[in-house]
Amino acid sequence: MSVDLRLSEIQRQADKLAKEENPKPDFTIPSDCDVTGDNLLEIVDTESKGKGFYAKAAIKAGTTLLAAKPISMVMAWEEEDDEMDEDEEMDMDEDDDGMVMKGSKRNGMLILRTLDQIKADPDIWESKLTNLFPRDFSDKIWICECAQTGMEIEESFNSLSSVCKFDESLVDEIRHRLPLIIRYNCLSCETGAELFVHPNRAAGGHCSLSGTGLFYYPSYFNHSHKPNVVRYSIGDVMFFVTNQDIQKGQELCISYIESEHLCEDAKTRTRLLDMDFEEKGESSSKEESNKKFPVVDVDMQDDLMSIHPLERLHEIKELLKEACSDETTLDEEGEAISFFKADEHQLRILLALTYESLGQHSYAFEEWEKCIHFATNHLPPNDENCIALLVQGALSAQAISNWKAVKEYSKKATDIHDLLFGGGVAFFRQRYEKEIKLQLRPTSKKVLSGEAAFDLIWKE
Repeated sequence: MSVDLRLSEIQRQADKLAKEENPKPDFTIPSDCDVTGDNLLEIVDTESKGKGFYAKAAIKAGTTLLAAKPISMVMAWEEEDDEMDEDEEMDMDEDDDGMVMKGSKRNGMLILRTLDQIKADPDIWESKLTNLFPRDFSDKIWICECAQTGMEIEESFNSLSSVCKFDESLVDEIRHRLPLIIRYNCLSCETGAELFVHPNRAAGGHCSLSGTGLFYYPSYFNHSHKPNVVRYSIGDVMFFVTNQDIQKGQELCISYIESEHLCEDAKTRTRLLDMDFEEKGESSSKEESNKKFPVVDVDMQDDLMSIHPLERLHEIKELLKEACSDETTLDEEGEAISFFKADEHQLRILLALTYESLGQHSYAFEEWEKCIHFATNHLPPNDENCIALLVQGALSAQAISNWKAVKEYSKKATDIHDLLFGGGVAFFRQRYEKEIKLQLRPTSKKVLSGEAAFDLIWKE
C-alpha cells in the first residue's frame, strides 16, 4: 500500500478526538494520496451505467486509488431524531405516483451544509455538484420529514439568488437537483466500524466520529454486488483501496450496502440498496422477495446482550433454530418473518461472545470458525470485517491452546490488514489496541488479553 506512515498520525488524531464531546474531525489527507483518482483511473460515460471509474492500466490488490474529504458532512451526534422508523432511516418514502420523495432529517441537514458551501464558493455548483447523478432535471420532488429542517432548506434555497447572484432558472434547478444528488451520492463515514469496540466509546471506540458526507470524486464509484474496491474512513478522510487485482479497462466499483448483505437475493439487495435501479445482468425471481430488513438488527443485538448470559444463550439458540429452519416463523401479528443469511451470522457472533463471557472457550471457538467461514465465503475478498473475526478467532484459539489456529488466523488477520491499511504489524497493533483490551473473555494464566496477547500473538 502506498500510503506513508502519516496514516498512523491521522489514526492517532482520531483516537484523541473520539474522546471529546461532539467532535468534528477535520484531518489532512496524506500528501502521497491521489485526491482525484487521475493517476490510476479515468471517468468514462457509458450508455448502460452512466459515468464511472475505469482502470487506466492494471492495478494490484491493496492499491490506494483515492483519498477524499467531503464537500459537506453531518455528524451522527448532530441528529436529534434518535427513534426514526426504518422507512425514514432508509430515506425512501414516496407517494402513490412516486413523484414526491420524503427523506430523513440527516439528509436535510446535509442539504443545508452543502448550500452553505455553495454560498461560500458559488463555482462549486458548476465545477463539481452539477456533474453528479442525477445529471438531468428530475420531476421528483424531495421533501424533508422534519418540518423545521424543511423550512430552513426552503429559506436557504430562496437566498441563493441574492447571495450567489444566480438567476431564477439556475436556482430552480439547484432546488430540484441538489436534494436528489445528496440522496443518491452521500456516503456514511465510520472510523473503525468493523471493530467490536467501535460502539463502545468508553473503551476507546470511534462511534462519536461517525457521520454522513457528500463527496465529489468518490461519487463516480458505481455500485456492484461484487465490489473490487473497499472504502474506509479515518474521521472525515475516506480512502478507497482495491481488494483484488484489477485489469486495464475494468470498472472500479464499491458496494452501497453492508458487505454482509451482498449474498442475499437480487430483490432483497435492490430493496436494501434503496435506489431506482437494479444491477445490470442481475436475475431475480418474478415473485417479489418478502425480505425487507434484517431481523437481527442493532436494537435486537443490544437487547440480547443486555440480558443474563445464560438466558441470552437460550434466546440466541432459539433464534438460530428459526433462522436456520426451512419452516416459516410468524411474529406476534401473525406476519411471516424472513431471516437474512446475515441474521444467522450475527447470531453466531453473539453466541460466540456469550460462550466467551461464560468461559466456555471451546464452544466459542467453534462459533468463531463458523463466522470466519461465512465471512470468507460470502463477503467480498479481503473484507475488513474478516480481520476482526480472524482476530477473535485467534484469541479464542489461544484460550484453548490451539496454536495451529492461532498461527493461521493471526497471520491471515495481519495479511488482510496490511493489504487494506498498510503499515505492517505496527499499524495493525495501533488500530487494534483497544480491541484487544476488550474484556470479552475472563482472563487467566492461559487466557491473555491486551499487551500480553499482542506480544504473544502479534509481535512487531
